[in-house]
Amino acid sequence: MPFDRKGAVLVDLDGLIAFASTYFCDLVGVEHDEFAGMSCFDFVFPEDMEAAKKLFDENKLPNAAPFSFRLRRTDGTEVWADIQGKAMHTASGEVYAISATVTVESPEPLRTHK
Repeated sequence: MPFDRKGAVLVDLDGLIAFASTYFCDLVGVEHDEFAGMSCFDFVFPEDMEAAKKLFDENKLPNAAPFSFRLRRTDGTEVWADIQGKAMHTASGEVYAISATVTVESPEPLRTHK
């Protein structure tokens, strides 16, 4: 029987990853210490890039709706994820990042990289 898995990602307003949980790393096939300098768009298929950028911009707004999206693993395979983004604000109210919860329902182990 499938079960839920959850991870988290924190990205700046340019899409650069500031933090990724070990679950998310396993999900997309990247070692935790290799995320430095990577973009959330590195895990998007070229044909989905326009939609990904639109959804990214929508998540900068308050009360963004959750969405399902196809992510591209580093081995080129796809994985569908449910994503809930939340704009993060400074004390003065300025949006400075997006925190996202990533959930995948899967009965299989994720870790397929070294």
